[in-house]
Amino acid sequence: MVGVPRSRGCSQCICRRIKCDETRPHCLRCIKRGSNCPGYDRAHTFKDQTQHIIQKHGQSSMDEKLAPNLAFEAIGIQTRESFDGWLNYYFPSVSACIQSRVKVSWMAFLRSRWSTFPPALVWAIRALTALLMGASQGNKQAILCARHMYTRGIRHLASLLQTDEALTDETLAAAILLGGYEVLDGSSDRAWIVHARGINQLMLARGPSAHKHGMGRTLLMCWRPYIVAGAFIHGTPCFLGEAEWTRNSMTGDIARTEDEQGIGSLVGQTVDYAFNEVAKCPGYLAMTKETVARSPLGRVIDIKPLMFDILHSKENLARLDRTLYATEPSANFIGVIPSRHVTTLVRASHDCIKFAIVLLDHLENTLQSISMCSTEASSTARRGGLHNDQVWRLSRERSIPASQTTPQSGSSRGLGDTYAGTYAIGDRLDHFSLTMGLGSLSLDARGIPQLSANDAIPGYFSGIFPCQRP
Repeated sequence: MVGVPRSRGCSQCICRRIKCDETRPHCLRCIKRGSNCPGYDRAHTFKDQTQHIIQKHGQSSMDEKLAPNLAFEAIGIQTRESFDGWLNYYFPSVSACIQSRVKVSWMAFLRSRWSTFPPALVWAIRALTALLMGASQGNKQAILCARHMYTRGIRHLASLLQTDEALTDETLAAAILLGGYEVLDGSSDRAWIVHARGINQLMLARGPSAHKHGMGRTLLMCWRPYIVAGAFIHGTPCFLGEAEWTRNSMTGDIARTEDEQGIGSLVGQTVDYAFNEVAKCPGYLAMTKETVARSPLGRVIDIKPLMFDILHSKENLARLDRTLYATEPSANFIGVIPSRHVTTLVRASHDCIKFAIVLLDHLENTLQSISMCSTEASSTARRGGLHNDQVWRLSRERSIPASQTTPQSGSSRGLGDTYAGTYAIGDRLDHFSLTMGLGSLSLDARGIPQLSANDAIPGYFSGIFPCQRP
């Protein structure tokens, strides 16, 4: 603002360029002259100083120093707000069920700390939102841009893991989102499986306590189905099934704390208890195979500890399933979870529990048959020899009733290929996440659960995605 007189005299004295005595409300000079004093109000005037600024600072000073910062901030706001659309598009039910039960949601995390995020996390979010635009609009160019952004994010993540910030929430968030991109894009059918191993190592290095509160808990709840799926695919125990991790997933104390904080949900807590048991299943499967492979011929081995654990998990799963289906979906049972998503959550969890029980039944029957097979194998070995793979095959044959020697419909089939049909891309990962990782299992012609890395999660350009019952 320029052109405002600096003199405090009346307007008439200023115009006459004489000294005003500044008497209020009218100056004596004007009165003595017999004229009306106009008073001391100022008429502010504005003058265009553009040319003066250009001459002083140069033609492009405003564009170079101000506009880029404003544009960068606008892009940042648009990107992080678009991520909310990405969550709702790909994970409508899972996102609603998780974010209603955590203290720090994804969007709260992004909005409060965006300016401090490492480049790896920023590029991961950009890649996902660009992929959403390409998928929803059929824009191949946008998908190619998303892949370029993903590549930049991976490079920044590799550098970030070599710094003191490797174990922060931001680093884990970047790793998980980049893993999510690999699941969606599907340019390499094993990329997400390899990436998931790195996320596992990152979580293990952070420890269970880092995932009990805040954004750490949100990250764990979002990615845990893929941790279990990876364990099934690799044929190894899942660390989420270990006691120190289950204690940080859901216990009576955690449930009470959630209720006190206003984020409690009995249905959500019941599903978390069920997930704790499902997370033990990859370990049970791996230990059963190892037990059969190492069983000495002609001698009964001790299977009681493993049998006890399997039976205990089966009992817990059956009790939790009764809780889910025996309870009317009242407001107290639903809690903070949006009611429109409760039916989907309960139905998917029921299917998961039933399939997990079928899997544990197979393992139980296999273990029970080992002693019978060992005796029979000892006699056969003396006559001509019998290898451990034959013992495993024989034990499997004994463990499956004749009625189950062909694929059956219903809960005896794997969730990964139970019901024929297709889902829109916006639903398929949501439904896979609701399988608690059991969606990575398929069945062979005899009904035996098998591991399928390629069919676990079809990529974006794949054709049919096996889905659950509608």
